[in-house]
Amino acid sequence: MHIAQELHTDYIDTLTFLNVLNKKKEMTEVNLDFSNLTVIIPTLNEEKSLGDLLVLLEKNCPNCKVIVSDDGSKDKTKEITETFEGKLETLFLDRVNEDVHGLTVSVLDAILNCTTSYFLVMDGDLQHPPNAIPGFLKLLEEDYDLVAGNRVEIVGNWSFYRKLMSFVARLLGKLALIFRGRNRVKDVMTGLFASKTEIWQEYIKENKSKFILEGYKVLFDFLKTYRLKLKVGHVDYVFGTRHSGESKISKKVIWLYFKSLF
Repeated sequence: MHIAQELHTDYIDTLTFLNVLNKKKEMTEVNLDFSNLTVIIPTLNEEKSLGDLLVLLEKNCPNCKVIVSDDGSKDKTKEITETFEGKLETLFLDRVNEDVHGLTVSVLDAILNCTTSYFLVMDGDLQHPPNAIPGFLKLLEEDYDLVAGNRVEIVGNWSFYRKLMSFVARLLGKLALIFRGRNRVKDVMTGLFASKTEIWQEYIKENKSKFILEGYKVLFDFLKTYRLKLKVGHVDYVFGTRHSGESKISKKVIWLYFKSLF
């Protein structure tokens, strides 16, 4: 697969394309042990993008482990995961019969199943770039406790309403963390983040009820309730367009987020 195809130049401008190439080159020069990283992908009917994502993961973070935490897909998401022919160690975590469904609880259950020192959470629709993962692992190996993705550019034609909602949600999230005196990240709405597994496993076992389990902003839920000081780092990335399927954003998701602010 050619690099130009891999990066989908139809939705990335020339400058961003060159920046991504340079960053990719820099990251490949760093000797990283990806076998100590688990990539968590919460899914719900992602058959059209999951296969491509697994291929890109194998190329950008070889020997990493992958947990596909599925919330009841009715398509071929499970089949694609279990028949993947690459060298990645993949686990399909089937949550179809669980009492509570949502992205947040899917991620938490996956974290509890991690056996590596570090984990990284990313979407399954290719909006989060796999070639950014080495940057996250590099900071974790430098003893950062939490590394959050920071969207420096959003590709695609977002409506005015969506841009406004995103701005307001980020602002209110920041204010909520400042008011509580908690650890903060540049983008409280990001779904791309990595951390030390031990920190989260210990916290989830005692505080799972503090999360909005049906919600979609697991990192924000963690930050607003976790009291200990963390060493926080950031990795800039370009938030891409959804390649297939439909956005999971709904009135219920928006309500659950605003509910979690208080």
